[in-house]
Amino acid sequence: MRWIKLAALASLWLVFFVLVALVHLWITILRLPNRWKIVSRLLRSFSFLVRTILNIKISVSGEDGAFERGGTVIISKHVSYVDGLVLASLFPIVFVSKKEVRSWPVVGQWNRLCGTIFIDRRRKQKVALVVAEMKRKLQQEANILLFPEGTSTNGETILPFQTAPLAGPLRARATILPVTLVYKTVDASPVSAVNRDLIFWYGDMDFLSHFWRLLSVKSVEVLLTIQPRIECRWYPDTSAGRKQLAIDCYNGVLGRRAPEAAEQERESRAGDSSSLLSS
Repeated sequence: MRWIKLAALASLWLVFFVLVALVHLWITILRLPNRWKIVSRLLRSFSFLVRTILNIKISVSGEDGAFERGGTVIISKHVSYVDGLVLASLFPIVFVSKKEVRSWPVVGQWNRLCGTIFIDRRRKQKVALVVAEMKRKLQQEANILLFPEGTSTNGETILPFQTAPLAGPLRARATILPVTLVYKTVDASPVSAVNRDLIFWYGDMDFLSHFWRLLSVKSVEVLLTIQPRIECRWYPDTSAGRKQLAIDCYNGVLGRRAPEAAEQERESRAGDSSSLLSS
C-alpha cells in the first residue's frame, strides 16, 4: 500500500509542478498582479489531493473568511511537516520555512516554485530581508503560514513565540488568524506518546524515513479550531509591540483570548458602529 501511495503522490507532484510552472509563465506574460495569491490557490488544491491520498480527515470548528481576501497570516503550533499539509489544504497560503529546506532535493525546488519565504535563523542580520518579503507578499494579497515557535516539538508543550517574524504582519498592518491544531487519532487509536511519532516530526528525526512510516498509516483524524482574529493595527511597530503581539498570538493559538485583544476588538466595533450612525 505504501508503494501505491508513493506512486500516486509522485505522479500528482509531477503534474502540479508542471502546472505551477506554466501558471508562473502565464502570469509573467500577462503581467498579472498578485502572483502568489494565484499560486497559493493551486497549492491548496495540490495539498487537498495529497491529504486525500494520505486519508487525513479534518474537522473544522469556527469560521473566518479573512483568508479568502488575502493578506492574512495564519499561525499555529508546530509538531510536524504534516501541519503544513493540513493547513495548506484548507487555506491558500505561502509558507515560511527554514533556509535549509531550500537545498533539499525535490522539496526545495517545489517550495521555491510555490513562493516559500526562507528564513535563516542563525544570521539575524538577514531577518530584515525576510520581514520585507513577508510584508511585500501580504500587500500583494497572499496569505502566509507562520509557525512562530521556530521549530517543531513533540507536542507536550508549546515554545515561546519568536518576535522577529511577527514584524512582517505588524508592518503590513495585516490580520493574524490563530488556529489550534489537534491530532485526535492515528489508525483509529487516540494520539499518545506511543503512536504520535507516526505523524509528529521533530528533533533530529530523518525526514525520508519518517515519511516512509507515514505512508503506512491508514488514517489520521485532526481537529482544527479557528480562533478569533488579531488585528496588527492595534500594535505599535516597536520591540514592545512585537513582544505583546507574540504574547497575544501565543494565547490565541492556545484558545485563550487576551484581555488587551478583547478590549481592542470592542473598541473597534464601537468605532465601526459610530461611523455607521454618523453616515
